[in-house]
Amino acid sequence: MYANPVDAVYHRYRSAHPQIVGTLLRFRGAAPELGRLREHFAAHFAEQPVLRHRLEEVGGRTCRVPADVRPQDHVRHHAAPPGRTWEEVADALHALPLPPPPAVPWDVWLADGHHADEWLLFFRSHHALTDGTGRAHLINSLFGSAPRPGPAVSRGGFSLTCAARLLADAVSGLLPGPVAAPPWRWLYGPTSGSSRLSCVSLPYERLSQVGRAAGVTTNDVYLAAMAGVMRQLALERGTGPDELCALPVSMPMSTRRAGEEGLPGNHLATARVLLPCHLPDPWQRLARVHRATARAKRQGRAATSRFLQEHAPHRISEATARALMDARTAPVCCNYVPYREPELSFDGSRALDVTSVGALMDGHLLYTALTYHRSVARLAVVHDAALPDAARVGALWNAEVDALCGAPGPGAHTCSGALAPPKARTR
Repeated sequence: MYANPVDAVYHRYRSAHPQIVGTLLRFRGAAPELGRLREHFAAHFAEQPVLRHRLEEVGGRTCRVPADVRPQDHVRHHAAPPGRTWEEVADALHALPLPPPPAVPWDVWLADGHHADEWLLFFRSHHALTDGTGRAHLINSLFGSAPRPGPAVSRGGFSLTCAARLLADAVSGLLPGPVAAPPWRWLYGPTSGSSRLSCVSLPYERLSQVGRAAGVTTNDVYLAAMAGVMRQLALERGTGPDELCALPVSMPMSTRRAGEEGLPGNHLATARVLLPCHLPDPWQRLARVHRATARAKRQGRAATSRFLQEHAPHRISEATARALMDARTAPVCCNYVPYREPELSFDGSRALDVTSVGALMDGHLLYTALTYHRSVARLAVVHDAALPDAARVGALWNAEVDALCGAPGPGAHTCSGALAPPKARTR
């Protein structure tokens, strides 16, 4: 079975940063036995094709082929040093290599020992196997009580205007040399090849309150807060307020249709969104971000990308997908993957929270991913060691959300006072 163009790009991609993505679940209590976890995964192999297929080059095409899978090769135990935080344990696990060929490149780590009353499950895979939406469905199927079908997220139909915009963005990624404005040149390589993972948490209700007050989505709040973060980092590097301009970031958009939640592979489009870092007011940044994301959805970018991936010659589709992922198109990636399953559990223990972890493409120094599960929102930040101040992104992002909650919003309402009636459903 031929892999789609995005899968082929990830499979053939050679970078200083391995294309390892994953989902981390944190539990309270005593850790289960490793054998119990291996039995659990083995019982689900038949219904989860993403766990049973690897990618190979056959006749010049990238193909998805079945492989023998043994639980002992993929389900492993990590004894963490006592006293480590769970974030430090996750950072160490994120740096480990995946199982080598001919094994399917995925694993799951059961980590304990860092805290007497806490343990972790960290599922990781090569990005070519599946995207964030597919991975969320996999985790919900493995650990959810009654996984619900995901929404039909590929909206609209083919748009010639949108296809032209895709082409323009792709050309940006093919041009030689960085095309960023001077305030953002520091976001480009060279990369060190060493990446770090850090995480911050906050109550999801804080994001939801801002969204309801402004009539925007949680994703809009996330991106507006990121605009404030990047603005502050640029100012600290000596950029004058009048020199700032919008920062292009790449935002993955799922192209999966109804019933394709568990389909292996990467079914996504890349939208180029301009973060209004030049605007000093946080609510103005939020309004500008909302207009940009609403425009991307209204133009049918997801559906148009899916149509082109299915009908354009595969070499053209792969070249376009690769260009859209290039740092010259957008030097920062911002992803949003909600885990809406009401309860995730294993062996009697309920997951406290969920973290979605991404990977750096060549030339990228910063990747952020927001997710939420139940009442906890979690921002994961993956950054290259060449950008040490990126370790502060999580804390700065939390502060930007606080600023949105405390600053006067539409109708002079704030998160600490009465909220305006919702204008749109916050997702």
